[in-house]
Amino acid sequence: MRLALTLPVLMLSLAPLAGCGDDDGQQGATDTAADATVAEDTAVEDTAVEDTAPEQDSVEVCEHACLNEFGNNDKSLCPDPKSEWSCVAGCCEPVFRCQSDDDCAVRGFEEGHCSDDRYACHCDADAGTCFTWYCGGDGECGDGELCAAGSCRAAPATAGLTPRILDAPTVLVAGATKALHLDLVDPGDADVALAAPAGAVSWTSSDDDVAAVADGVVTGGATAGEATITATLDASGASATWAVRNVLVDADDTLTIIAVDDRSLAPLSAKVVVVPASGAAFISDLPADGVFRSDMALGDGVDVHVFADGHDWVSWLAIADATVIYLPVARTVFSRVDKSPEGNIVPETTILQAAGVVTGAPQDGLYSREGALELSLSSFALSTALFDFNLQVLLGADVKQYLDPDHHIPRVDASEPMTAPGGITFGLAGPALPEFTLAAPRGTHRLWTLGGRLDINDIAEYTSEIIASIGGGELDFTRIVGAVFPLFRNFWSAYVPDVEVTTVEDPGAVVRVDPVLTSPMGLSTSLDVPPLPAIGDLGWADALFLLGGALTVDGAMVPLGINGGADTADEEKNPPDGVADGNERTEDKDPFELPLAMLHSGLKSPHTAYMVAAVAVSIPAGDDPRPDGGSAILVRGEAGQAPPAAPDMGSFLGFPIQSTWSKGTREVSVEALDGADLQRLLFKGRRGEHWTIWLNGRASYTVPVPAELFPELPDRALADVDLVLVNSLDLADGVDLDAVAAPGGVTLDEMLGEVDRVSFIDIETPIATGEQ
Repeated sequence: MRLALTLPVLMLSLAPLAGCGDDDGQQGATDTAADATVAEDTAVEDTAVEDTAPEQDSVEVCEHACLNEFGNNDKSLCPDPKSEWSCVAGCCEPVFRCQSDDDCAVRGFEEGHCSDDRYACHCDADAGTCFTWYCGGDGECGDGELCAAGSCRAAPATAGLTPRILDAPTVLVAGATKALHLDLVDPGDADVALAAPAGAVSWTSSDDDVAAVADGVVTGGATAGEATITATLDASGASATWAVRNVLVDADDTLTIIAVDDRSLAPLSAKVVVVPASGAAFISDLPADGVFRSDMALGDGVDVHVFADGHDWVSWLAIADATVIYLPVARTVFSRVDKSPEGNIVPETTILQAAGVVTGAPQDGLYSREGALELSLSSFALSTALFDFNLQVLLGADVKQYLDPDHHIPRVDASEPMTAPGGITFGLAGPALPEFTLAAPRGTHRLWTLGGRLDINDIAEYTSEIIASIGGGELDFTRIVGAVFPLFRNFWSAYVPDVEVTTVEDPGAVVRVDPVLTSPMGLSTSLDVPPLPAIGDLGWADALFLLGGALTVDGAMVPLGINGGADTADEEKNPPDGVADGNERTEDKDPFELPLAMLHSGLKSPHTAYMVAAVAVSIPAGDDPRPDGGSAILVRGEAGQAPPAAPDMGSFLGFPIQSTWSKGTREVSVEALDGADLQRLLFKGRRGEHWTIWLNGRASYTVPVPAELFPELPDRALADVDLVLVNSLDLADGVDLDAVAAPGGVTLDEMLGEVDRVSFIDIETPIATGEQ
């Protein structure tokens, strides 16, 4: 979790302009995206004299005149209280005060209280002002209406809609079931989706012997093969399809391993090793169909290793009973993109391993907020990478690139390259880094963007340490996260659901996507963050990332809002105590407000839920003795409903601080952790070559030497390893441990929706804590 130069350069760009921003009056400690469109009454000024009076002979007779001796409008001449009057054309006119939503439907826009006519303008009767109102779910709209991207609309007729199946293709075995999630969408409006009425859809299978379907529930049949499930809307004949593969399991087999690519479901080219508790290991190539079968006696248990070519390696330990394990395995993807001063990719020095390149520049669309600094974050939908969160998960892999030659950032030489996460764009009174550059494997990807403009005055106090860090000093990134991320509350969201990467490992084949900011962060949720998790006696995981977004059926999260905080913003005034306070200026502990955009651009569905991830991480720098680590709380709302106003955050999962790893003996010892249902060991390679070992209750383990099994295999436990993580997972209530990694059950690539808490800690080097 090491820091590149991006944020120092970004923050340094603001130093000379601090105190002279052009965005005064639009930022505030309690400003939100919803509030940004609620104008304070422009007639209620602190200044009494207005220089907008008409000529003297044009003033009409009025009940309360407010023309002063100099012929100017003067509100001080109006009756008390002055705040209830404005002086217009020499006459005192009462300030508009709404009493009901009807008062705001037209007048709210005329008075400037509301500005975006895509959304309703409602009344705050207590304050007498109108404000822009956004719905977050269908339940907030009237009868016969649905919530579409924050606006209540009349639900369309079913006959004009198209079915959509939201589940990813999968593999089943005979008798295993999979309940599909279907909705109806408007082919002409991606914001409209609703549940199919009972009996409105007919289900069929291309081969009932392979997989039968009834009311959307698919059951693996008695014949191996592939089948296509079709859902047809009876009113129109429109249809959607879903692919399934069925695998047969012999009744005499004790061990069946199905190993496929997690995107294409194509069988892997892999070596399989089965190691019994005693006796010789069984070694085999994975058969061409991607299914390993064995009737061997399991005895006291066996360990299974799948060493796949061009993919992650996966080990599943302590199998004692007859088992079928379904392993959708991620491809090994690595990129190191170099760009020229002109912004082109340099093919001679760029490395793309199983990856293509996606670039683009976010577009404002209807976003019109003023601010000196433009900033955006773009990346692809998050999944189980949240279980070992790092900055590249959020911002993309580092890219070597140059600032725009005409940039306005002082003391930064545009002729010198900088390394920055590829998902960041920014500019100061003009472009600096105008395009994002992201790497992705072959397939369809969901691209999200959060972008907007900031007022430079809000971060002026941090510029001195930024300047010091540029000069070689240490940057307290934890403090910067707490300072900068809360400013994103007035950003907007963009989402592109279908970015297609067809060519990989070719620097010249660049996919261009320019996402358009379409949705304000009009919703919010209040998070009372529990005490931060302690890392033994070394301190706390004290940098707080708050992510909110849409949790899709297939286990992906699309960020729609972000905030951040820290244990303390000022160690002298507020010494570290393991408590993250949403507002350190008050005596009491305050919650954090997490702004959220509405579900838009195809995200809406009766099966999509809002999700919040509160991630507390350790970002060590200098002589900080803490290891890399983090703990996340994952809170899911109800599908089809608005985000919960103030969800119960529970507590962070702790760290198995006494866990150890010996490179010499290859012994790993993992401390059991209260609250964790599963633990695994992650060897994270610097070039994306990872090895995951699911421990399944094993407290100690000797990691095998791959080359002793297959001479051509590298040692992913030692060679070019960046981190050795112990990953602990607390499964959601109702998730059956026996169903984890089972066909039709909780597949490993979709676990984001099935985990409540997770922690990870690096044991690549011994942890120097007094608790050991």
